Amino acid sequence: PHPTPQLPQSKVPIAGNPVLRQLLNTQQPVVLNDLKAHPEMSGFDLPLRRNARALLVVPLLVDGKIIGSITLRQIDKPRHWLSSEIDLAQAVASQAAIAVQQARLYQKTRQQAERLMELDRQKTEFFQNISHEFRTPLTLMIGPLESAVSQQEGLVYEQSAIALRNSRRLLRLVNQLLDLQRLDAGRMQASFRPCDLVEFVTQIVETFRPYCQKKNIEISAQLVRCEPIYLDLEKFDKVLYNLLSNAMKFTNPGGDITVTVEPAGDHVRMRVMDTGIGIRKEQIPHLFERFRQAEGSVNRSYEGSGLGLALAKELVELHGGQIAVESLPGEGTTFTVWLQTGTAHLPTDQVLQVPTEIQASRAAVELADLELEAFWDDEEEEDQEIQGHGDAESAELSSKSSSAGILVVDDNSDLRGYVSGILRQEGYHVWTARNGAEGWKLTQQKHPHLIVTDLMMPEVSGLDLIRLIRQSEALKGTPIILLTAKADEASRIEGTEKGADAYLSKPFNDRELLAEVRNLLALKENEQRVLELNTYLTESVLKRFLPPAMVQKAARGELALDLHPEPRLITSLFSDIVGFTELSNTLRSRRIAELLNEYLAAMTRAVFDNGGTVDKFMGDGILAIFGAPEELTPQEQVKRAIGAARQMLKSLEQLNEQWQAKGIVGNGGPPPVRFRCGIHQGTAVVGMFGGSERSDYTAIGPSVNIAARLQEAAEPNSILVSASVADWLDDDSLTKYRPLQLKGVDETVLTFALKPT
Repeated sequence: PHPTPQLPQSKVPIAGNPVLRQLLNTQQPVVLNDLKAHPEMSGFDLPLRRNARALLVVPLLVDGKIIGSITLRQIDKPRHWLSSEIDLAQAVASQAAIAVQQARLYQKTRQQAERLMELDRQKTEFFQNISHEFRTPLTLMIGPLESAVSQQEGLVYEQSAIALRNSRRLLRLVNQLLDLQRLDAGRMQASFRPCDLVEFVTQIVETFRPYCQKKNIEISAQLVRCEPIYLDLEKFDKVLYNLLSNAMKFTNPGGDITVTVEPAGDHVRMRVMDTGIGIRKEQIPHLFERFRQAEGSVNRSYEGSGLGLALAKELVELHGGQIAVESLPGEGTTFTVWLQTGTAHLPTDQVLQVPTEIQASRAAVELADLELEAFWDDEEEEDQEIQGHGDAESAELSSKSSSAGILVVDDNSDLRGYVSGILRQEGYHVWTARNGAEGWKLTQQKHPHLIVTDLMMPEVSGLDLIRLIRQSEALKGTPIILLTAKADEASRIEGTEKGADAYLSKPFNDRELLAEVRNLLALKENEQRVLELNTYLTESVLKRFLPPAMVQKAARGELALDLHPEPRLITSLFSDIVGFTELSNTLRSRRIAELLNEYLAAMTRAVFDNGGTVDKFMGDGILAIFGAPEELTPQEQVKRAIGAARQMLKSLEQLNEQWQAKGIVGNGGPPPVRFRCGIHQGTAVVGMFGGSERSDYTAIGPSVNIAARLQEAAEPNSILVSASVADWLDDDSLTKYRPLQLKGVDETVLTFALKPT
């Protein structure tokens, strides 16, 4: 029978629907004038509120295929469909079919365009990722070679070893890329030969054993003899190398790796189990995707191209097998490979009966990453010893302008060693860290003069490390050089915006690195000099009238001072020596100068100790203000002013005792020095007055004059305050003084004498 064509999509079920079946078979309009006269056509179930009595169903045809239909219906009564109505319906259906087809073509074209854009994005990401993996080993090959050529010398052993290891890393990466390309193109030709899987696994496990011992990982094999498996070992050994390399990479010291082989019916099951960090559930579906590890994240957990597992999966499938993974985060991971016995699943022309000779000739290439880690273990131990003495050495370095302590942070051991070697050769002291978290810890401990950090690292990335440093008050000025295989402009801008002072793209050489280091250290030294000069200038100006604590805050930028003249409520204190003119006439000029300086120093100290500002000295007179430039409540102003006045009086008593002991006053000479003090609270204009060549911070206004007049009216060795000050004091501390008509003041001023303590 002729097969019934299928509608691509249909909201109405086709099975059991005679109308649609006839439409599909004939591709002609179905005309039903009265459905009751055609019971065989019942079952035409449309989602209608009322059943149809007459139907006209016209197909939408494109290139001889039905892509839909148009249905006309009469609800309540029969209808004789005219030929003109049928022709019109067919014409409409023809146009509708064209419109539907065009819409579908547009949708298909749009989907193809999106797919091409996605392929282009994947291709761009592919080249970015692969270039990232090339750049680090290229740096470690080109750098030592350029240095040797420029010095016209041969490579030392360590440089040769670095270049060789990274050449192998590049070769391994290129081999993986070529293998994947051949697999994609269907050009990978395999030669399957019988293989003793137990002997093969044993040999590779023994190859890994010294690396596991170096990392304090226990590796074991539980192998059961089974039928020979037909393998192409030149390809299949990469599967086991990749699985064991990953197990080592993700297993911490003290962990275990176990390899098992056992029969499983007509299959052989091979497992690689570890007690490592495990894999998160959401990552498992993407585990065998190419470049999954080398994605653009700067926080990727471990180095690697992300090609290994993708290649392993395709090589297992090339052998007609399957690979799967099970994992629990924090507990470990198990990779399972199933391989069929016999040859029925393999292409006949690719099967050879000559047994495979097992050898590990490519181990040096496949184990390049493990050789890198093992080589640098001793170097890391040496670094730890150096770090143990770091505090003493840092103290020594701080006194030497010619040397500096530099922290190198990189998760690649070879690159860490290469950069450290360059810096040590130039006489710098170097600490090293294996990731950003370790780098942050060392930065807090050692306070390095400069940091060289990689961008992409586990746990804490280079950008995260920069952010932590810039947020630290003690460390935020540390110069930072960012090393990265990401050479695009966006990454460079991002690094600069996050706070990197310099950006070196791999591959780089020692001259580039050292030039950046020298420039940044010199810039930092100059910045420090400018900072010290600014601090000195700031302090030398401010300390003339501000308390030392406030000067230090202002110099550190912790206190913003608005010195622009403006009206403010302040408390003014004015003090003066009683009879200073007569005293001057009885002492020599030098002696009176010494006495006056000692007096002014003690009075200034009293003002500063109580958080006041020394406005000016006028001969032996002192004007101090409270409430500017530091804002204080009126009550706090009075409290501080009274405290300063009492301390001034006490300091003068102590000075008189010293001067009397020296024979300057008393004992038949001039009488002891006495002073008067007046305090008033009121509004004055406070700020810097003068010009660019000479200016002073001072207070101007009647309230300042009132304090001066109160001082004049006070009894010797007494403190006179106005009512505005007395309002904030306890009555027990005051004695009402007489109202005064002060010169320059229109109204009578109520005054109060402060009782002695």
